[in-house]
Amino acid sequence: MKLVITGGTGCLGKPLLDGLIKSGHDVQLLVLPQDTSVEAIRGVRMIKGDVSSYESLKTLTKECQIILHLAGKVHSVSKSEIEEQEYYRINVDGTKNLLEAAKVNKVNRIVFFSTVGVYGKDADFQGDELSPCCPLTAYAKSKFIAEKLVLDTVKDGGPEGVVLRFPVVYGPLDRGNVAALIKAVRKKQFFYFGDGNCLRSMISSKNAAEAATKAAFEPEAADELFCVTDGRDYTMNELVNSICRALGTRRQPYHVPVLLADLAGRCGDFLRKRASVQFPIDSDRVRKLSRSLTFSCEKAKRILGYKAQHTLIEGITDEVEWLSKTHGWK
Repeated sequence: MKLVITGGTGCLGKPLLDGLIKSGHDVQLLVLPQDTSVEAIRGVRMIKGDVSSYESLKTLTKECQIILHLAGKVHSVSKSEIEEQEYYRINVDGTKNLLEAAKVNKVNRIVFFSTVGVYGKDADFQGDELSPCCPLTAYAKSKFIAEKLVLDTVKDGGPEGVVLRFPVVYGPLDRGNVAALIKAVRKKQFFYFGDGNCLRSMISSKNAAEAATKAAFEPEAADELFCVTDGRDYTMNELVNSICRALGTRRQPYHVPVLLADLAGRCGDFLRKRASVQFPIDSDRVRKLSRSLTFSCEKAKRILGYKAQHTLIEGITDEVEWLSKTHGWK
């Protein structure tokens, strides 16, 4: 069976690509024309182009049965209206182009990688597929619009659509929150807000690849939406302990009482607003690191038969090893 992957060289895409190759699938990979870092991969056909090029996408999806769509502009703080519009150009218009090419080439199914950011919550929330969405950032809004495009395309003769919403992802090639946390713990610059028992849903890149593969082939997944996690939630203590273990350090970060952290956060808010000073602690950071944010994975377990194979310590160890090699840590 021929499969197409867009965005197949990043943290989420690399283990997915490796798994499909290992399983003997015929894979075509969309590679940005300016990306010279991607070397030839045995058994993979590289197609140069991006999601804004309809002609490239028609070539990419020709005689293809399944598309795994990861390519997009990832989450970052927009500094201008022009930068905000890039989310819509790439994540929305790019998805439209891909769906149109898929329709013309009679592709059977498209699996879209989305985010729990569409709920608009960063703390004090326990969500599932039926929870109301209220995306707040340009990134989350663009992903939410693209989700609807993917799920509706079958009504207009397009492929079946499957949407996977992921929480915080960790593993090699991660350049997000977990990588920043690992660096902070290593430099002894991290401390807890509260007792460290707040819960967080996360997923390792290898478990995300497992879920995506099942979503690609499971008949009952057609036109469905899934929240996918590691299958259990972790306390901040568990996460930081795993990082310390992977780093080989016994030093544990200090715990700061929530009331004191809240006060420091308000001071940070004041300095940023009144004096334009960037303080390392603000109310948003305190809230995110001291309160729970979890998502149910039960639907994915039930319909996809998904079961996480990779443990937290395995994923964190893999990421620490990658960071160590990348930054020359000793």
